[in-house]
Amino acid sequence: MVVDQKDRDILNLLVDNARISNTEIAKVLNVSEGTVRKRIKKMMDDGIIKRFTVETSDDTIDALVLVKIDNKRYRDALQRIKSRFREVYEFTGKIDVAIRIRTDSTDNLNRIVDQIREIDGVLDTDTLIRLQ
Repeated sequence: MVVDQKDRDILNLLVDNARISNTEIAKVLNVSEGTVRKRIKKMMDDGIIKRFTVETSDDTIDALVLVKIDNKRYRDALQRIKSRFREVYEFTGKIDVAIRIRTDSTDNLNRIVDQIREIDGVLDTDTLIRLQ
C-alpha cells in the first residue's frame, strides 16, 4: 500500500495519542469520520498499523525474569507462562525462558516472580531489573 499524506497525518495523530477518536481526527484533518475509519482499517489490514498501545511512565519497573524449566515438564510450564505473560522469549543454553515484566513497584514484581516460581516445572528464576 502507498501511504499518502492524509494517511501520514492520521498516523502522526495516533502516535501522539492512540486513544484519539476517529471523530477528533476527522475534525483536525477536515475530513469525514468515515474517511478516517476506512483509512485506519486499510492501514491495519495492510500491516502498516500493527497495534494500538499505551506508553507507561518512566516510573515503571522494567525487568527480565530468567527461568529454568524441568525438561520433563517443559511444554506444560511454557504454555502456562505464555498464557499469563505477553512477552515471553525462549532460549537455548542455561536459561530456557525470559519473561519481560513491567510493573509499578518492587512489591508487585516480587509477587509476580513468586507466581512464576509456583508454576509446576519451574526449577529456578533470576530477575534482572533495567537501570536505564
